[in-house]
Amino acid sequence: VSICDVVPLGARVVRAWDLAATEASAGGDPDWTVGLKLAALDGGALVVVDVIRFRGGPHEVAECILNTAAQDGRAVAIGLPQDPGQAGKQQVAWLTRQLAGFAVVASPETGSKLVRALPVAAQVEAGRLSLLRAAWNQPLLAELRDFPHGRKDDQVDALARAHAMLAQAGRPARQMRVSLLHR
Repeated sequence: VSICDVVPLGARVVRAWDLAATEASAGGDPDWTVGLKLAALDGGALVVVDVIRFRGGPHEVAECILNTAAQDGRAVAIGLPQDPGQAGKQQVAWLTRQLAGFAVVASPETGSKLVRALPVAAQVEAGRLSLLRAAWNQPLLAELRDFPHGRKDDQVDALARAHAMLAQAGRPARQMRVSLLHR
């Protein structure tokens, strides 16, 4: 993984979230909420542009997602995990309503974390991932180095989600044929 000082203009950019809702004051070593902003450059190279990482309760998490979306702007798609069951569906529905006007992509958390991380791990192995120089570089690099055997994987989860969003967005749209529109 290399470090760069600038991201070229014209990159496709998304921000993907890995959600936790435990305040640091709860004790122990709770998971982190992570919002990772990833850019795909022409030619397929990837640059991690920003990482937000914090521990907070559900209200703080929602507030951070909304504030970050406003700062990122409407051109940055937002990826949210949808935990299984009614509570996960409700959470995504509420956040999507709060983010009206933004492109929100919610996807279920299925399969193992390792399997979900394999596509972006292949890009890392191929030397196609860079980080924009910032204070969050070392914690991210440490987590990438320790995955899947490290104590935390929240940043890896957000990176895998962001990569999947960009890979999905890169596919050509299916042509839709609606006979009523042809009249």
